[in-house]
Amino acid sequence: MFKKIIIAILLILTGGILMLVAASGMIKVPLLASLLGTDSPKNLIGDVDPNLYKEVLVKGNITLTDEINKYCLTCNVTYENFSPLDITLSSSELSSLLQASNNDFGPLKEIQIKLSDNDQVEMSAYANLEKYGYNFSGPIYASGSIFKSGSARINVEIKRIEFGILSVPEKYIKKGEDALNLLLSQQLSKMTDLKIDSLEISNNSLYFQGIYPKSATAK
Repeated sequence: MFKKIIIAILLILTGGILMLVAASGMIKVPLLASLLGTDSPKNLIGDVDPNLYKEVLVKGNITLTDEINKYCLTCNVTYENFSPLDITLSSSELSSLLQASNNDFGPLKEIQIKLSDNDQVEMSAYANLEKYGYNFSGPIYASGSIFKSGSARINVEIKRIEFGILSVPEKYIKKGEDALNLLLSQQLSKMTDLKIDSLEISNNSLYFQGIYPKSATAK
C-alpha cells in the first residue's frame, strides 16, 4: 500500500499535470529544446543508486511477485495481505524505487523526488505521452505539499509546474489541483483496508504509519 500511496501522489503531481500541459499545445521541438536546456529533467538529488529500492522493500517487508519494472505508474497491480507499516524513506530511496519500477514502462522516466520540510515535495521526470494520444514529450517539474486529510485520504497543494523552462499559469494549476484531489480521493476510497495514521514529510524524509498490503502482483 505504501507504494500505491506513492503512485497516487505521483499521479497527482504528474499525470493530470501532463494532460494540462499537453492540452495547452506545448510540443517538444528537439533542437530548440536542446538549445534551451530542456531535453532532460532537472537533477534534484544527484545520482540515484538503481539498487537502493531493494532496501525499501526489505524495510517495508513488501513482497513483489513479479519483476520490479512491471509495477509502473500505469501498470495493472493488485495488492493483498494488508498489515501495519511504520517506515521512513529518504529522497534517494523513493527515487530509486520509482525509477526501478518506471524506467522501462509507463509515461514517466528518470523520476526524482526531493523531500524537504513541512510536507514540501519537488519532483522531476521525463514524460512521453505520445502513446496516450498527446503530442507531448519532454521534461517536467512540479513542486507542492502533500498531507494527510483523513484516515484514508491525502490532499495535495501544487505550487509550481514547469514544462522545460516554461511555467504553467497559476489559473491552470488551481483547476488541475482541484480536479486531481477529487481523483485522488476517488482512487483511495477503493482501497477499503487502507488506514493512514500518519503521513509526514520532514527532515528530508517521508514518514508513513498505517495499514498497507504486504504483497503486490502485477497483471
